Amino acid sequence: MTSSLAIPEPRPPYHHGDLARALLQAAGELIEEEGLESFTLRACARRAGVSHAAPAHHFRDRAGLLSAYAASVFQDMTVQGRARIAAAGANPYARLKAVGLSYIDFAIQRPGAFRLIFRCEVLDKTNPVLKEAGDECFALLSDVVGSLTPPDRQSQVFLYSMLAWSVVHGFAHLWLEGNFTQVFCHHSNEPDVQADILANRILDLMKPAFGKS
Repeated sequence: MTSSLAIPEPRPPYHHGDLARALLQAAGELIEEEGLESFTLRACARRAGVSHAAPAHHFRDRAGLLSAYAASVFQDMTVQGRARIAAAGANPYARLKAVGLSYIDFAIQRPGAFRLIFRCEVLDKTNPVLKEAGDECFALLSDVVGSLTPPDRQSQVFLYSMLAWSVVHGFAHLWLEGNFTQVFCHHSNEPDVQADILANRILDLMKPAFGKS
């Protein structure tokens, strides 16, 4: 007598590289849904549909997997930033605002990923891929700042870049925590506030620091 129970199809084996991508995707999903504090290699493996030992084939430990994912986050931020810069046109300050608004948008769209890349205690900061991705992302900002900074102040491009980064990072963090909305609504007659509109206004206030554009 033949059993009527269906025999499950075996999961196709992962090819080299596919497992790593599956784990990184699973990591991103878990971080956004459950937060970094709940993230474990076992949970990530379970989400990816592989054995709990599978992550060891590509990542040494939790920090290794999180660092690889953080590198991909920086890469995504860079791609998004470049697209916004290209759409901004030739005006130097419009390009700087595009970088800043892209940064804020990314933080709001992917808050878990955004928070992760600044959690130094859970990442392997010596990871060369992570370092390269982070440096490339910062270079996107500093290159735009350099094109905007007057010739007599080129030696201060790094400081101007830090100024711009501090403003947009502070905005993103305060917005994610709900502080900006609470304070703004208390001090403004506007019933509602949108992140992009408020960020535009604040970034306009930075313009004098960079001279005429």
